[in-house]
Amino acid sequence: MNYKLRNAIQPRDIETCLEDILTLRGVEDIESFLNPSSKCELNPFNLDNVEEGAEMLLNHLNRKSRICFVVDCDADGYTSSAILWNYIKAIFPDADLSFTVHDHKQHGLSDKIEWFTDVEQFDLVVCPDSASYDVEHHLRLKEVNTDVLCLDHHEQMFDEDGNPIVSTASNTVVINNQLSPRYANKTLCGAGVVYKFCQVLDTKLGIAQAGNFVDLVSLGLIADVMKRTTSETNYLMMKGLQNIKNGGLVALIEAQSFSLKDKASYPYLGLTPIDIAFYIAPLINAITRVGTIKEKETMFYAFIEPNRVVQSTKRGAKEGDTETAAGQTARVGTNAKNRQNKIKEKALDLIDFKIQKDDLLQNNIIVVEIDDEDNIPQELSGLVAMAVVTKYHKPCLIARRNSKDVLQGSMRSDSNFAELPNFKEFLENSNYFNFVAGHNAAAGYSIDAAKLNSFLNYSNTTLSEESFKNCYLVDYIFKSSDSDLIPIGLKIAGCPEYFGNGIDEVKVVIEDISLANIMVMGADKSSIKISEGGIDFVKFKDTDFIDEVQNNRQKKLTVYGRLNLNEWAGRKSLQVFIDDYELKDSSSKYDF
Repeated sequence: MNYKLRNAIQPRDIETCLEDILTLRGVEDIESFLNPSSKCELNPFNLDNVEEGAEMLLNHLNRKSRICFVVDCDADGYTSSAILWNYIKAIFPDADLSFTVHDHKQHGLSDKIEWFTDVEQFDLVVCPDSASYDVEHHLRLKEVNTDVLCLDHHEQMFDEDGNPIVSTASNTVVINNQLSPRYANKTLCGAGVVYKFCQVLDTKLGIAQAGNFVDLVSLGLIADVMKRTTSETNYLMMKGLQNIKNGGLVALIEAQSFSLKDKASYPYLGLTPIDIAFYIAPLINAITRVGTIKEKETMFYAFIEPNRVVQSTKRGAKEGDTETAAGQTARVGTNAKNRQNKIKEKALDLIDFKIQKDDLLQNNIIVVEIDDEDNIPQELSGLVAMAVVTKYHKPCLIARRNSKDVLQGSMRSDSNFAELPNFKEFLENSNYFNFVAGHNAAAGYSIDAAKLNSFLNYSNTTLSEESFKNCYLVDYIFKSSDSDLIPIGLKIAGCPEYFGNGIDEVKVVIEDISLANIMVMGADKSSIKISEGGIDFVKFKDTDFIDEVQNNRQKKLTVYGRLNLNEWAGRKSLQVFIDDYELKDSSSKYDF
């Protein structure tokens, strides 16, 4: 097991360790992060075109225009559309609003333009979380006298000549924090931009409605993995978690009571960004990836009309049996996630066959091209790529070839690769890619098929096997006997709400743990607790580990894992959840 300190200095001061960790994570204003308030919010009028957009929408509402929302195909798309929809209906209850969802993982107007121009025409099309750069489609909608309002956050895109793409269509208003030099916060997602837009509407209308939808803002920010190191983003995230009101979100949270325990009961106290990221966002994403059109539509109704009566889809339901949109979505989300996992497993079998047949492991980066006949949903490209990384311990690109002989798809890597912590940067610096858009280890990309072999030769020459050696970056390396282990551990474990969305959980290595006191747990005896010095080291569902520990009790254990605060009968104690481990002879010297 390889590990090293994430930073040159361990934050070992018990009084300031939490603040030190946050500083090392990139939080610039510790006080506003620990005590977020409305003072963290920026002036919404600093968003370019925001007043023009507000006037456009209000003019259409006052004229009782036909308005259609394009609901983008992820959690941010659903929440950003729902925020503005709910805002409008609260003030203009008779507004003529419609919505459309995507069949697959399309974004913006590309798959809807023919419908808007040839089938169903509207006075205004609203595109939350998308369409800033759909310039050709803006112009086509102008031809049928349809206005376009984009409320987006995606970074500037460029044409083939390297020029920035800017919509100049007179029927279109684009509001995008990335395209607004005066708006300093670039970590708002679509839901955040829509929320700021609603604040402008509040000002113009002399009301205060925007704050009623901040729970959906928080959900969008967390699900879209926006970094909360920015004060405004952190404030909106935490304010939303403290004000859960939306019926659809409530249903999703309450359906996870087994995992969230008391946090899944009103008033939902103690919810953290990590809770939402692990237990709520995946249900929404599963429906957008593998759900039917009807399931996707019902999910949007869950956020705008949670008590809407819909035909029941429960097993054994008869015609006329009903349930609410919110209740159905909470149930279908779990089913969709299970369905997604089955589809992913089948896709992985085919991917494995391609990797072996085409000898793709000879390259340092695994590139697998998917054909239409492979029947692998485009929506699962990222999940499949990550599974390949986990199995083969190399970065992976899942590719699809378009009509212009360009390969596009999803890339995944592992931030623990010793010499390749930022795969996105590596791809960009190679100069072979048309674009790489996303995060360091998870992004979309485009590369001309003719350049692929040259890129693979480049990566085979530039990278080595050492690049992919797993090396855990940890904040602390403790001996089990260290006197500051428990007080530092309790302080950090007692503040789970400070982590997630760009502020990584604290990871630790603890060495020299005695195996004298172990307890096998669970009805199926598949979990274990190892206790020493007032700390419980816990590993769940791993019978191989249990056997290894029981057969080597004379050895010492080194663990890599996460800190957790255990509360029982009013007493607080420190737990460490074991993610990886190593057994050493008690007489041997550690040399890492």
